[in-house]
Amino acid sequence: MSQTSSIPNLNLNIKELAYGFHTKECSDNYSKGRPSYPRECNHFLQELGLSKESLIVDLAAGTGKFTEILALDFNNIIAIEPSNTFRDECESLLKSIQSTSNPSLNFKVLDGLSTSIPLPDNSVDCITVCWAWHWFSNIESVKEISRVLKPNGILSIIWHKLKFGPGSKNPIEFEKILRLHSDTKYHGGEGNISPTRSLRDKWRDVFTEIKNDPNLLHLLNPDLTELNPPLPNPQITNGEKTIASSLSQSYISILQPNEKQQFINQLKQNLDNFELTSNNKDFIVYYETEIFYTRKPLNNN
Repeated sequence: MSQTSSIPNLNLNIKELAYGFHTKECSDNYSKGRPSYPRECNHFLQELGLSKESLIVDLAAGTGKFTEILALDFNNIIAIEPSNTFRDECESLLKSIQSTSNPSLNFKVLDGLSTSIPLPDNSVDCITVCWAWHWFSNIESVKEISRVLKPNGILSIIWHKLKFGPGSKNPIEFEKILRLHSDTKYHGGEGNISPTRSLRDKWRDVFTEIKNDPNLLHLLNPDLTELNPPLPNPQITNGEKTIASSLSQSYISILQPNEKQQFINQLKQNLDNFELTSNNKDFIVYYETEIFYTRKPLNNN
């Protein structure tokens, strides 16, 4: 790819990167390719004291990858998502679960942001944020989350973890396939670190900020608790789904059509060069799901 091509780069701000999620094409690719979450996440939340009737908000819900898991075991779900195409997909998923798996499900899918949650003060038992906290890891968002959480309410931050090579069930060859989108020539940054990876690496910083400022301690307990070990989360995928997952990355989604096609061609080549992933055959990617949680203090005055 030419160095003069109009590829996105690390100088793009968060709003410009997030624009990649506001298209029907990205929504379709996200739904088709992104990994789901293990239902054991719900069991963990129940162990924290949530009941079937607890009110749970899935913040930055996307197309509902985790919202649909929540809806299997909890009856009161609100999904908050700024992308209208993602909201449409999320609502469709929840309607399907309501009509098939959980007829007691009450749900809403609302337009909103981490800094503007359209809910009353002290009204929510739990807020989940799955593979999205890096987009809004800041004090302004923490203040809004604290506002809507009930005292002792839970904030749970959930991530997918992916390892390759020795010590992992994923062969090292998977890295050139599943992380091709991080190659610098597809986002214009330095080294194979994607724009969103640079955000994810700093996701805990806001909790350090809270810990170091006594005036912020009323918002959330800054000491995160981590579920250990992480939950196993194997996913059956294939070449088409792998391509869709990569195309749903925000900075890949906003590539120009010719640049996007170059990326697709390279990814197809990488898939076909490895016997396990060639010819669009099914293969398993072994993810781990990491769960962190904290609570709003009982007395947050």
